[in-house]
Amino acid sequence: MRSMLHLLSFGPRRFRGRLLPSLLVTAAFLGFGVPAGGQITDPAPDPVPADPGGVVIDSIQVVGNHHVAEAALLGSIGIPIGEPIGYREIQVAEKRLWETGWFEDIQVTVRGGAGQPIVLTFRLVEHPVVRSVDIVGLQTMSSREVWEEVELPTGEPYSPHRVFVAQQVIRDGLAEKGVPFAQVEVRQEPLEGVTGEINLILEVQEGHRVAVAEVVFRGNEEFADSDLRSVMSTRPEGFLWFRSGTFNDDVLQEDLSERLPEFYASQGFLDFAVLGDTLIVDPSSGKARLEVDVLEGEQYRLADFSIEGNRRFATQDLERYYQTEEGGLLRSLGFRSSANADGRQPVFDRAAFMQATQRIGELYRNEGYLYAQVSPEIERLPDESDNGAPVVAARWTIQEGQPAYVRRIRIEGNEFTHDRVIRERISILPGDVYSEERLLRSYQGISGLGFFETPLPFPEIQPDEQTGDVDIVFRVEEQRTGSINFGSSMGGATGVSGFIGYDQPNLFGQAKSGSLRWDFGRYQNNFSLSYTDPSLFQSRVSGSISLFDSRDRFFSFATGERKLRGVSTRFGVPVPGSLYSRVFVGYSLSRTDYRLRGGADDASLFGRPAGVQSQVSAGITRRTIDHPLFPTVGSEQSWTSEFNGGIFGGDGNFSKHTVQGKWWVPVGSIGGTEPGSRPMRIALGLGTRGGAIFGDAENFPFESFWLGGVQFGERLRGYEETTLTPAGYFSRGSGQITDIERLGNTFFSTTAELAFRLSDMISLSAFYEAGNVWRHPREIDPSRMFRGAGIGVELVTPFGPLGLDYAYGFDKDVPGWQLHFRMGGNQQF
Repeated sequence: MRSMLHLLSFGPRRFRGRLLPSLLVTAAFLGFGVPAGGQITDPAPDPVPADPGGVVIDSIQVVGNHHVAEAALLGSIGIPIGEPIGYREIQVAEKRLWETGWFEDIQVTVRGGAGQPIVLTFRLVEHPVVRSVDIVGLQTMSSREVWEEVELPTGEPYSPHRVFVAQQVIRDGLAEKGVPFAQVEVRQEPLEGVTGEINLILEVQEGHRVAVAEVVFRGNEEFADSDLRSVMSTRPEGFLWFRSGTFNDDVLQEDLSERLPEFYASQGFLDFAVLGDTLIVDPSSGKARLEVDVLEGEQYRLADFSIEGNRRFATQDLERYYQTEEGGLLRSLGFRSSANADGRQPVFDRAAFMQATQRIGELYRNEGYLYAQVSPEIERLPDESDNGAPVVAARWTIQEGQPAYVRRIRIEGNEFTHDRVIRERISILPGDVYSEERLLRSYQGISGLGFFETPLPFPEIQPDEQTGDVDIVFRVEEQRTGSINFGSSMGGATGVSGFIGYDQPNLFGQAKSGSLRWDFGRYQNNFSLSYTDPSLFQSRVSGSISLFDSRDRFFSFATGERKLRGVSTRFGVPVPGSLYSRVFVGYSLSRTDYRLRGGADDASLFGRPAGVQSQVSAGITRRTIDHPLFPTVGSEQSWTSEFNGGIFGGDGNFSKHTVQGKWWVPVGSIGGTEPGSRPMRIALGLGTRGGAIFGDAENFPFESFWLGGVQFGERLRGYEETTLTPAGYFSRGSGQITDIERLGNTFFSTTAELAFRLSDMISLSAFYEAGNVWRHPREIDPSRMFRGAGIGVELVTPFGPLGLDYAYGFDKDVPGWQLHFRMGGNQQF
C-alpha cells in the first residue's frame, strides 16, 4: 500500500488529506475494492488489474479563493466532469494553478469511491494583493535604479520571486557603490478593514560604505606592495575624487584571479598563486584593510622558442611577432631588450607570448586561412636551468589548412536602404580570399553610413562543410535618418542667431542627401539648399549642387555687412585602383556685395565695390575613418585648389590652395564585457591644416584666412574669433588694428586630441592645438605659433551635432580660459 500512496503523492504541499479518502481514491484508481463502512483490507492474492481508463470524477470543489472567481479557476484546472482521468491530469491542473501566480499553497484532497461520488477538492491559499510598494532606508542609490531593473506592480498578487530579484538588485547595486553588506528585509503590512491586501515595504539597512584605506601583501619578495597595487583595480582611497577606494567584491575577485596572475606571468612567475585574502572593516568608520597572501614561486626563463607546421609564412617572419611583443617598440626597431644584458636567458613573458599567438592567428585569417589553428605550448624543462633558475621551451604548433574563399555576400534587414549603397562600403567581394581585416573594415564602413541602429551585429560567417568556403551575412536594422532642425546658436563671428532646417542623408534609400537651412538673426540672414548624389545614374560618379543666398553682418567685424548669393556644383570620380580615394572638380558662380555701416571709421573690409567670383576647383580626398563624427581608427586627407578669374572670368585673379590631414589610432577601451554592452573606446587623433592664396584676392577679402574660435574661419580654441592676426594677438574691438589686417593669405594649424567615445552619440576629449596666420607664404614660421589646450564634449542631438569646449589660450596678452559653443558640422579638428 505504501507504493500506491507514493504513486499518487505530489509532494508534501501538493497532495494532502485524510488517510481514508486517500486510500479510497488510490484503490479506485488501481481497481481495488473497498468494503462498505470504510474499512481497508489487504488486497486479494490475485488483485484485479488497474483500470487503464482511470477514474471518473463526479465533481470538483475550489476552497479558499477570495480574489479569483471560481469559474476562472475551474477553467484553469481543466479537468472534465464525468470522464475518466488519471493522476497526470491532476498534476497538470495543479501546475496550471501555480502558473497563475495567485497562490502560495495548493492542497488537493479527494473523497468518495466504493460506490460513493468522487469529489476532487482544491484547497487554495492566495497571495495577498499588493496595493503599494515602498523602499525605505535606501540612501546610496535611488529607488528609480531599482525599478529600472525589476518591476513590482501594484494591484497584482504578491510575487516572492520578484521580491527576491528586487532584494538582489538592491544588494548588487549597493555593492557596486561600495556598500557590500547591506541587509534587505521584506515587510507586509495588512490593510485595515480589507482582507487579503497588503502594503509591501522593502526595508534597507545599508550599513557603512566600505572604503579600502590600505592594501597590503604577504609573501611577495620580488615586487613591492606598490607595484602590485598598481596592477589591481581595487586600490586605497586617495586625495583625488577618482581615488574613492570603493570596495567591490566582484572587482576584487577579478584582481585576484586575473590581473595579479597575468602580471606575475608576464614577469616569468608561472606558478604564482593567491593563497587567500582578508578584508578587515572598522565598524565605526567603514574603513577597510585588505590583506592578500600570495605565493610567487620561481621565475622562469626562456630556453628555446620554436615554430612547427608553418608553410605559408617563413619562420623568421613569424618569430618577429613574439620578439616585438616581448621587447616592445625598441625591440621592433632593432634594439635588444635588457632582459638578457647579463648574458642570461631572457625572462619568459607569458602575456607577450599569448598576445603574439593571437596576432599570428589574425595574420593567417587575414590571408584567408580561416581554419588555421595556432596552438601555444609551454613546456617546463626540469632537467635544465639557467644559473639555477627554471627554464621553459615555448612553441607554436600551427595547422594551417586550406585558404577559404568568399562564395556569397548577403545583406539582410535593409528595408529602405538599397543593397548597392551598403555594398559600396564592403571591402571584401565574392571570389576573394577571406580576410578578417577587410571584413572588419567593411563592418566599420557600413556602421559609418549612419543609416542603421548601432552597434551593428557582427557579420555572420557561414562555412561550407564540404569546400571550406564561406558565405558572409551582414545584418542591419534601419533607423530614422531625416531630421528637422531648429534652435539658436551663439557664434563669435555672428552673435546670437536662430535656425531652422531639414536634413536627409539617405534620400530614397540611395544615400542621396538633401539639406534645406535658414539662419536668421540680427547679424545674419542666410538661406541654403543643397543636394548630393554619391552615385549619379547609379554610376561611380558623384555630384552635388548648392544654392545659397546670405547676408552676414559679422559680430567680429562690426563696420559693415556682406551680401553673397550664388550657385556651386561639384563632381567626383574614384581614383582607379583605390577604394577610398576620389578626385573632384567643381565650379561656382557668385556675387558679393559689401555694405559699409554708416559712421564707420574703418572702411578697409566693407568699403569696396561689389564683385563677381567665377571659380573652378579641383581636389583629391582619401578617407578610411570608421565613423563620420566620432572616428577611432583610420585617416582622412584632402587637397583642394580653387582658381578664380583669368580665363574663367569674374573680378578676381587668384588661386587658393588648402590641405588637411587627420589620423586616428585606437589606444584602448573600457568596459563592454557584459553581453549586449559596448565598451567606451579611447582614440588618439592628430590633425593638420594649411592653406595659401597666390595672386590678387583684394576684391574678395573673405576668401582670406582668419584664425581663432570655432564657428567661422580656421579653428583654434582658447581664443575668440579673429583675434589671432598676422601682426600678433589683438583682442576683439581693438582699435590698434583694422579689420582687413586681421586676415592673412597663409595659415597653418595642428591638433592632438585624446578622445573618449562613450557611444555613437556622445564623445569627450582633451586636446592641444597650435596655429598661426601670415600675410604671405614666404613668411611662414613654425616656431611662431599660438597655443591652446582644453577639454570638450560633443553630442549628436535631434537638432544636429553640437559641441562645447573649454580651452586655455597660452599666448594671449593675459592668458586665460575661453568657452566655445559649436553647432552644426564643424565638430572635428
